[in-house]
Amino acid sequence: MYNGGFGYFISMAIIGVIIAAIIGIAFYVFYSYTLYRLAQRRNMEMPWLAWIPIAQMYVIGKLVKSVKISNFEIPSLEIVLPVAMLAYILLNGIPFLGLIISLAYVILLLLSLYNLYMQYVPENAVVYTILSIFIIPVPFFILKLSNMEPINPV
Repeated sequence: MYNGGFGYFISMAIIGVIIAAIIGIAFYVFYSYTLYRLAQRRNMEMPWLAWIPIAQMYVIGKLVKSVKISNFEIPSLEIVLPVAMLAYILLNGIPFLGLIISLAYVILLLLSLYNLYMQYVPENAVVYTILSIFIIPVPFFILKLSNMEPINPV
């Protein structure tokens, strides 16, 4: 009687990786499509940038324009967000510095999403932002926004 063994373990691991890759690609396509639709709806130049990973941050930055934290404002988010993402990708493996950069990037992205949500659904912006920590709902929120007119456009 055959009870599996190492070959069985390897084949199950490969199947798991393939399934994860398919889910990841589907999530990426859905997110890119919803961001593309939102950029088109807002008449943004070059909405196709929503299909390019780091350029997606450019699109979000163009939609949000700036983030204000108390008296401090971060202008030109279309430049700051892609640079922050690139720094996150390149430097997150460095023990202490990587942690600081990762936290700064995530906070900046969440603040940007909060400002985007405030443009469309100010009454739910906090809830959407908190749920965005888990990443999975973000494309669904952006899809919803792409079917709406902004209440508080920038």
